[in-house]
Amino acid sequence: MTGPGHEFGPPPGHRPRASGMNTIGLIVAGAAGLVVVLGVGVAIGLSTGSDHDSGTSAAHPASARTSTSSSSPTPTTHYEPAPGIYSMNNVTNACDLVDTAPLTKWSSGPTPIVHREYPAQSADYGGVLLCQIKYTSTSPVDNVTTDDAEISLQVQFTGVAGPPKYDEWKSTDTVPQQGASSGDLTGLGTRSYWYAGHLTAADANSDSYAVGVQDSNVSLKVEVGIRRAQGEAEASRDDLATIATSQARTTLDKLRKP
Repeated sequence: MTGPGHEFGPPPGHRPRASGMNTIGLIVAGAAGLVVVLGVGVAIGLSTGSDHDSGTSAAHPASARTSTSSSSPTPTTHYEPAPGIYSMNNVTNACDLVDTAPLTKWSSGPTPIVHREYPAQSADYGGVLLCQIKYTSTSPVDNVTTDDAEISLQVQFTGVAGPPKYDEWKSTDTVPQQGASSGDLTGLGTRSYWYAGHLTAADANSDSYAVGVQDSNVSLKVEVGIRRAQGEAEASRDDLATIATSQARTTLDKLRKP
């Protein structure tokens, strides 16, 4: 994830390796997943808009359609996520779920936040909340290198006919690769895992940590990435793990139905 200007990062399926990269690997990898989700929402939106426009164009006025058609309008299908203890009904901005205070330990300049909120739109698609937040500042070591601190949150509600998104996330995030490690967590949701990565480049070191959780009718993933110029103290895995785990637990609490 590199901010709104890059519109959620590289193509789906891309996962940076640990050699010769100067980006925050995990956050970028997570952005690939967001591209897929956003693509679904955008495609649905465009399809809906196109239908609406063609239905009210001058070439097909409403009165003409009424007089020549004997069939009833097709009712709009209303979808709901799979039954469970979590709901997105009270969320209007996904970034309201995210605590950004820990990021300012590493960088102080906020950039525009990016968020998306998609309700259930098919039997497989139970609704999605997305948030990406980035802080940036110039390294005091060389006054050139940009230090970044980023966090992303993905929440996907299970559809009535689809599997939990957690399964896909875990199978991707836990593939062995250089500079990365992963494992299962306990005490967080029904199932949970962690992923940690480290990337070294000529000008900076990047560390990342993710927590994925599945519980009842929701899957969520929190990803934290810190980039520091060479010569600065690197972010510790414990610090990033604390941020990601706390955010995951808080998100579950905020989404829980009354």
